[in-house]
Amino acid sequence: MFIPHSSSQQRIIIYVSDDSVSQISNEFQSNSLINSQLQNQLKLEALDVLNYIHNSGIKYQLVDILVFGIHAIILDIDSSDLQKIITLFPDKKIFTDEILNIKLDKSFELIKATYVQNFTFDNGKKLTGNNITIAIIDTGINYNHSSLGGGFGPGYKVIGGYDFVDNDDDPFDEHGHGTHIAGIIASTVSIKGISPNVNLLAYRVVGYNGLVQASDVIIAMNRAVIDGSDIINLSLGSMTESNNLRKTTKEIAKSGTIIVTAVGNSGPISGSIGDPAKYEDVISVGSQYNTRNSTLGVVQLPDINEEIFGLPMKDSVLPNTPLTGEFVFVNYARLQDVLDIDLNGKIAIALRRGAEPNEIVYFSTKEAIVSSKGAQGLIIINTLPGIVHGQLIHPNSPPEYKPTIPTILITQEDGQIILNALQNRQLLGTVDIKTGLFTNLISLFSSRGPISSFYIKPDIIAPGENINSTWLQNSFMIQNGTSFATPHVTAAIALLLELHGPLSKDEILGILGPSSTTLTNSFDQPWSVNIQGSGSLNLQTALQNPVIISPSKLSFNLANQNKEYTKIIKIKSLIDEPLDIFIDDNISLGSNVDFIFNSSHVNLTNDQEIAIELHVKLNNDIIEPHSSETRLIITTNSTKLMKLTIPIIVHFNDISVNIIKLDDNYEITPNGIDAYDEIFYQIYRLEDGHRFDKTFSSDEPTIFTLEQGHYLIDVIISHNNTFSYGGIEFDTSQHVNPITTDFQQPFNDVIFRNLIIPALIFGLVFLFILILIKK
Repeated sequence: MFIPHSSSQQRIIIYVSDDSVSQISNEFQSNSLINSQLQNQLKLEALDVLNYIHNSGIKYQLVDILVFGIHAIILDIDSSDLQKIITLFPDKKIFTDEILNIKLDKSFELIKATYVQNFTFDNGKKLTGNNITIAIIDTGINYNHSSLGGGFGPGYKVIGGYDFVDNDDDPFDEHGHGTHIAGIIASTVSIKGISPNVNLLAYRVVGYNGLVQASDVIIAMNRAVIDGSDIINLSLGSMTESNNLRKTTKEIAKSGTIIVTAVGNSGPISGSIGDPAKYEDVISVGSQYNTRNSTLGVVQLPDINEEIFGLPMKDSVLPNTPLTGEFVFVNYARLQDVLDIDLNGKIAIALRRGAEPNEIVYFSTKEAIVSSKGAQGLIIINTLPGIVHGQLIHPNSPPEYKPTIPTILITQEDGQIILNALQNRQLLGTVDIKTGLFTNLISLFSSRGPISSFYIKPDIIAPGENINSTWLQNSFMIQNGTSFATPHVTAAIALLLELHGPLSKDEILGILGPSSTTLTNSFDQPWSVNIQGSGSLNLQTALQNPVIISPSKLSFNLANQNKEYTKIIKIKSLIDEPLDIFIDDNISLGSNVDFIFNSSHVNLTNDQEIAIELHVKLNNDIIEPHSSETRLIITTNSTKLMKLTIPIIVHFNDISVNIIKLDDNYEITPNGIDAYDEIFYQIYRLEDGHRFDKTFSSDEPTIFTLEQGHYLIDVIISHNNTFSYGGIEFDTSQHVNPITTDFQQPFNDVIFRNLIIPALIFGLVFLFILILIKK
């Protein structure tokens, strides 16, 4: 039954059941015939739901029936009928749709893609992504572009797809975003793509207003799997939670399709990675600067080994040489703020805006005031999240105003580093505005972690600044954004699949991550894993990498009540020759933590996999919660000596978590804190990807209903404007009261699989033999 489009239209998702083709086939390893029968059965169940709605008199427009990632129907209804639908199906999960956004040549040198041009198989063929199919879910593709095949359908580069905006079979791109992504991957003329021989599938989900409905992405992902895609490129996302998209992503990832996502352009704010890039089931890509000139403000603080990057103000004076001097805080740089301060030859540090909510102190006013007091430079700290391109000359600046000193803007977080250092010392440093190559720097717009204390995002970074690629008509265009970093990784994965055959998401990360290039600042300190993940994509070392190391990144939760944790590192050979593996067991985070390996040297032969235990031990109590990072070096002696790196982050939590089983529920309480104002829980179930958040006041019982499964639980407690942190990995099937540990699942799994299960099987077999003998 059709409902005409109106402003009151509401798109909803109704779960028919908790089953899906991918879920059932994964559980029972069913074949294609059984999968086809399953699809038909699940569709019939969905039609029963539609008939029930029809018979109730509710008008709707059917958008799609999903049976693969999730078993659901998507409908457009009048918003006034939403409550009627909910009443009709009290036992079914019903969700309203979410809105997502798109994340709006030389880079090949940076990722060492030029190595691929000289790579040949034993039969002489080149590595080009042959027989690999990539789905681009975006604005469509300009398939008429001469560099993208010049046509659409079988026999062309873009072999198929669908337009979910106009609901037709022609996913032609009228925006350019998806075409730019396609060119980075597979362009064949002029500017050549990284994997030029892949097949492309184009799915248009981005409307004319630049917005995307999450349901269209879910439908497109299902369609991409059915159409045979090996990899899905998603350069879109949202800060809004979508459990429907999360569950679909998890089920599709389980089926073997690799999903590569852009982390987004909400940097440099911490914790700004949104859906779907924050999911552990996808490969999340951030952006770094390219091998093209850029202009940045650079602040170096050798006393505290910090290097900070900012944006120079438009119309700012450029220094002939770097400014060196003492840093002096001048509050909001108003006249009353600097009256009694000696700024002669100093570098002024000022806060953006004014002291009062409606007080405006222009950038030009701040610059003129501190310059008149003799300051040689000005650093303005943003008082809002993120960073902006400010300008000194504007309609409200005096006609006679002319900037006289270099002025840059830095983020609120970086500004706090300077202000903290100024509290107890005289701070000296340098300020410069440089134009040049910043290939060791992560893009300021690239979204950051952390998003969980249990795993690290982003996974990897690639060039996303000044990327030249295919565009509308038959043109090329330079673009910036994590959207354009993502296809570098997507194309690299296509080459890995051609080289090694089928690989899982974790196996791909186990190749790309350890072989990536660790980016460092001028003081040779690695940028945080929450910014760069494993590091910068290095296609040459990835293709030469002889091993898979899993996990490719390690995250530990320690607390005063839980001072030890063990994880397993698996190393698998990809080649048919013996390998020596050397573990650098001298890693350190100071005297407070010991890293203990059960082996520092192992041998691998012919596709063999070995497991190495890493035991982390806390030696002293944690006073203040914090996180510290280091990197594990693993060396192999393949055709040449290769150094691989594994980033490690340790969260030093000042609380642990106590879980008590009640009759039908669980009570989850903090352990290690006496009083609090509020407690926030973020709970994530690994089996289906479902996540929910809940906040309790101090007088509320913290009771949860948890279905059977394996959970990651992050806890944040606030008390008198201070915060405490904790985390626990929890499996309901292995729960014994009380539990107050960051659950050491990997170590326990090894014991369970390798000792307990074989012993039980042996005992049962032995008992059966005795019974037969007696008979």
